[in-house]
Amino acid sequence: MLLRRASALVLLTVGALLSAACTSTATVTQDRPIVNVFGGYRGVEAQRFADSVASFEDQTGIDVRYVGAGSFAKSIESRVANADLPDVAIFPQPGLVTDLANRGILIPLDEDTQATISQYPETAVGNVGDVPYSVWFRASVKSLVWYEPEVFAERGYRVPRTWDEMMSLTDQMEVDGFAPWCLSVESFAATGWVGTDWIEDIVLRQSGPDVYDQWVSGELSFEEDPIVVAFETFGEIVQHPRRVLGGTHRILNTPWTQAQDPMFETPPRCLLNRQGSVQQAHLPKSVTIGVETDVFVLPSMDDHQPPILSAGEFAAAFSDRPEVHALMRYLATPEAGEAWAAAGGFVSPHRSFSLDLYGDSLDRRMAEIMNTADVIRLDGSDQMVPSVGTGTFWSGMVSYFLSGDARAAAAEIQAGYP
Repeated sequence: MLLRRASALVLLTVGALLSAACTSTATVTQDRPIVNVFGGYRGVEAQRFADSVASFEDQTGIDVRYVGAGSFAKSIESRVANADLPDVAIFPQPGLVTDLANRGILIPLDEDTQATISQYPETAVGNVGDVPYSVWFRASVKSLVWYEPEVFAERGYRVPRTWDEMMSLTDQMEVDGFAPWCLSVESFAATGWVGTDWIEDIVLRQSGPDVYDQWVSGELSFEEDPIVVAFETFGEIVQHPRRVLGGTHRILNTPWTQAQDPMFETPPRCLLNRQGSVQQAHLPKSVTIGVETDVFVLPSMDDHQPPILSAGEFAAAFSDRPEVHALMRYLATPEAGEAWAAAGGFVSPHRSFSLDLYGDSLDRRMAEIMNTADVIRLDGSDQMVPSVGTGTFWSGMVSYFLSGDARAAAAEIQAGYP
């Protein structure tokens, strides 16, 4: 009921919006109010976003103009510094939303938009106190392990149900002459972020969601035992000389988008790759999901259903105008994702979003995983203050790969807090 009401509100207020736009500070072209949107979508994704807002433009007469940039975090800070603000930005890291909201730069969500986002599985996104500033537009699942079904069938390997089973499988693959894990983290200035996902998944499984929340909020230091132990658990894979293909050198010097490529060689040189659903875009064109490769959820460390680490993009407004609030309300509804979901490459954060609307089988599976998960948490580094989440956490992971010293890496990361 809330979702239908919020969607209807966008349509019912068209007349008022257009009237208000004539006297607002918005640029008007042929009596159409304009909302400028800035984000990290480029190429095909930029077109998919344009397709997503096309029905909104048709229904409201509001012109949505999108501009994308490759380095979103640096670009948005530059635009803030130069008072060159968009009306709406699509943030890949909710921590940036919180930071800008704390600085008084963003506009809170109106009541109708807040009612719509109450349907999300995770609501505390970009909040300052109890005031929400962003809407979760597109979701992704991070807690995945990619593998080759044919190799599993040939070797008699079974998809692990627990962390211990996964480590036993790792040992068996090593005995059989394989490097079990494909892992690389090179990502230009963002090198190291792939390792942060591993630590977050381990903390969530090893210490639980409450400890995870305390850590992400800054209440629990990186130097406390639960976090240091997570590094050490990760080290049982990455600090072992034969468990990761190519060892430290390949980990740090191979683009993360190419981590899984040796899995598809004949014979394969590594067999497991922990990476989110984003990896689908970087698979070789000859690879079909469900045939040459497939995924399972990174197992839990007990008998409970594994928790899910998620991410995505979050819309927040810089301008307080009726047409801007109307776009924010639309982006908060399930309807906003329908066109993109049909084309592929989109997972809705709304549990009410019909699985029949997905045109891609992997997207549909990711939605099912999110809809049935008992515990979902957003990517931790994305929520931390930027000096840590997109700063020392990344660089500290590089230090850990090089040294294997969990406590030294934790201290280096913690030093990034103001």
